[in-house]
Amino acid sequence: MLSDRLTQKYTHLFKILDFDHDGLLQERDFMSLGENVAIFRCLMPPSEVEDFITQRGQDFWTQLRDFLSSQTPNRCNLTNWLKYLEAVVVGEIYGPFDKIAQQAADDIFYIYDKDKNGYLSKQEYMCFFVSLRVEIKFVDICFKKLDLNNDLQLSKEELVGAIKEFFLSEDTKKPGNLLFGNPENYQFDTRRTLYTEV
Repeated sequence: MLSDRLTQKYTHLFKILDFDHDGLLQERDFMSLGENVAIFRCLMPPSEVEDFITQRGQDFWTQLRDFLSSQTPNRCNLTNWLKYLEAVVVGEIYGPFDKIAQQAADDIFYIYDKDKNGYLSKQEYMCFFVSLRVEIKFVDICFKKLDLNNDLQLSKEELVGAIKEFFLSEDTKKPGNLLFGNPENYQFDTRRTLYTEV
């Protein structure tokens, strides 16, 4: 059983990924999110990075769909999303979460580290934020909290730590809680929707 704190953070991520705000995660949400990332990353087709984004979205959806085939109902409402993340993070059905966190950080750097210097600048992190439609007013505070050594850039190690804190930590003061904006007072940049169970 997930704690209230993890449930809050995982619900926050569900709302970000539910691109059309209909209360379900579906393949079209991941495709739309991928298109949004490509737009804000200023990618012009043909692009290896855009192809990578599309493939990652399809891979994630396939994995999620396979998990949902064992659930009733077999669709990704909030309840099943929480079950999925509990299985991935706590149950480690796809292997140690440390490896998943490292792969996620590698993917984020591949997409957003535009100058390929091995760090995310504040501008590159802002691109990550905006492409997920997190309100830009949270960028400053989130970036400062995640930049543990105050060198005005995020290393891959800092990002891996933040990912692990977001998905694993019960401590409300951990900087990784702010990886995708503030889950306690999140607002969409687009239309607002009241979330209910579907």
